[in-house]
Amino acid sequence: MSTLNPLKNKHDNLYYSLSIFMNLDVQRSLFVLYLLQLGITQGEIGILQSFLFFSSVALEIPSGLLADRYGRKCSLILGFLGLFISGIGFLLFSSFIPFAIIFCLFGASIAMGSGSDRALLYDNLLAQHRAEEYPKILSRARAIGAISLGLSMLLGGVLQDTWSWNSVYICFAASKLIGAVVVTFIPEMKLPAFSLNLNKKSHKINEKTKGHLTSLINFFRSKKGAFLIPLFIGYALFELSTIPLFIYGQPFFSMQGLEVPIIAGIYAAVEALSALMFMAAGFFCSRFSLGIIAFSTTLIATFLLFILSLNIGTTTSVASFLLIMSLPAIYETSYETYIHDNIESHIRASCLSVANLVNSVIIGISYTVFGGLLDAYGFSVTLIIVAVSCFVGLLGVSTTLLSSGQKDHLKKQEA
Repeated sequence: MSTLNPLKNKHDNLYYSLSIFMNLDVQRSLFVLYLLQLGITQGEIGILQSFLFFSSVALEIPSGLLADRYGRKCSLILGFLGLFISGIGFLLFSSFIPFAIIFCLFGASIAMGSGSDRALLYDNLLAQHRAEEYPKILSRARAIGAISLGLSMLLGGVLQDTWSWNSVYICFAASKLIGAVVVTFIPEMKLPAFSLNLNKKSHKINEKTKGHLTSLINFFRSKKGAFLIPLFIGYALFELSTIPLFIYGQPFFSMQGLEVPIIAGIYAAVEALSALMFMAAGFFCSRFSLGIIAFSTTLIATFLLFILSLNIGTTTSVASFLLIMSLPAIYETSYETYIHDNIESHIRASCLSVANLVNSVIIGISYTVFGGLLDAYGFSVTLIIVAVSCFVGLLGVSTTLLSSGQKDHLKKQEA
């Protein structure tokens, strides 16, 4: 045990380091303002964001299959390198068409890393017989990632205000190149020929007779896999209430007269609060079911979106925005843990890619719709529509939990 603990801590720390560089993003809170000052309209920005998400959609399944077939580290490295090239592209171009290509590459790069990091973590823990620690380690990694993102966004505001926009994107590109190097130091443990799961049952994996794609298709044709689809849709509708708002919150606060460093500070505060929520997520997920967590966070987010739509003051708007952006940390941790509990290791990254595919399709559509609604009706009406969509997402979550045997999941949580 004395030799195992230092090795265990080393592996955990390497994963935490990966989370830092995956989330380092000095341009995240500013890129809309950057594009606007180049002359690109909000409607065009919505289209660019749709390009990003639809390119992510196009590679979600292939990237998951690649990660399962050739290794999660390979997929992660390709993702980091794609982000590095995208950062260089922001420095070189200033018109819509080149940015359409850049955003497509950006989305494809996100797809390459999407799910691979969590699949790598979960299977490494399975190999070490530590799968029950997944929610705790994931929540810590997400907290570290949130802090990393918050500090980097704050740094982005300082870089832009002190030097130039170019310094922001040079820093972004450099951080992604370093991230690719960090991945090479993380171990990728191979599992035995049996699929381990948290219900203490083993299932033989016949990889010789079934390819990864065939296994994936057969899983989602089964009752167990099919019942996950409504959950994916329901969670995506919840994400629809936060992700587009995260982007369009930049011009929202700019319209209220806030300067760039202040806006960057607000986004940094979002990540600081999200870090606290992620730290609390392990506690909540070990004591409450996904149903309770989904219902609670959705009701709170819907109410806060309505408050934000009233635009009753900058202070109230900032406070509502902070809570809307940070509360999903608990929901996300519970959602991902539930998925891992119901899928097998040899198709883990691919299944996560399917979940991300559903998410990307819905969010990709929402960016264009969100931008169009903003141009036509303004923020208040748009936020009310988003609040209704967020609440509707509970139908999908309820369908999965009521149909696919949540009782077994609850027994595991209570054990």
